[in-house]
Amino acid sequence: MIRVSIFTILLVAGCAPDITETDFFRRHPSDMDFEPASVELGVIRDGHLTINVTAPDSLRMGTSVIRMEAIEDGSPVSGASFSVLPRWVGGARIISSPLGAVKFTPTDRSGHFEGAPIFVSPHSEQGHWQLQITYATAGTSGEAILPIEIQPSIWVQYTGRYYISWVQPVRPITGLDEIEFALHRLVGDSFVSLEDARIDLYPWMNMGADQGHSTPYEAPVHTSNGRYKGSVNFIMSGGWDMTVFIQHTDMARDTVKFNGFIVY
Repeated sequence: MIRVSIFTILLVAGCAPDITETDFFRRHPSDMDFEPASVELGVIRDGHLTINVTAPDSLRMGTSVIRMEAIEDGSPVSGASFSVLPRWVGGARIISSPLGAVKFTPTDRSGHFEGAPIFVSPHSEQGHWQLQITYATAGTSGEAILPIEIQPSIWVQYTGRYYISWVQPVRPITGLDEIEFALHRLVGDSFVSLEDARIDLYPWMNMGADQGHSTPYEAPVHTSNGRYKGSVNFIMSGGWDMTVFIQHTDMARDTVKFNGFIVY
């Protein structure tokens, strides 16, 4: 009941005046207009090279931002390269992210790099997570396995036959956003992409008292590797729901809901 009350207050206001104190903020981390407090994920040391691995918020199912800081002999390394592959481990099973490894890109700070891998695990199975990090500088290269914790979230849904992952935007903002979903089945220990689905959307902002509105959008279409891209024009900040309708060949239509996220 408390969470519903907070949600109603946010929607009536038509904006998010103090979202950092709500559960919605934790579900969808934001860098907003301030420097966020980093979550330390680990440190990799290889000779004179030190790699600090952090995140702007707790890692969660779906897409999460991860940052690398490379220091060699006390100085930032601007020419480093990083590739990160999330892996779920359950006993003898190792299942890699359905979208594969992510290459990190340099930021505007020397020696700093950023990427957004996606985390998807088998439904209702117990296991733990690792980051397989491949790195290289002018003088050092190698690979490291970093154990991490992943929090549950709304950003990966299981239909009973396949998984739908919200890939982007990582942080929806008011205005025109590119939106991307990924559809995959788990076959054995590997994710297999679903590439011939038709997707439609229904974005909705509940203003309370059975009042609300949708917003213009372009339905996602398949691009590659089970990834479907479209766009949504969020006309107002605040709390939103997104219903996704999925029609796949020889399957009944599925309806998936990503409810209660914040548009900034």
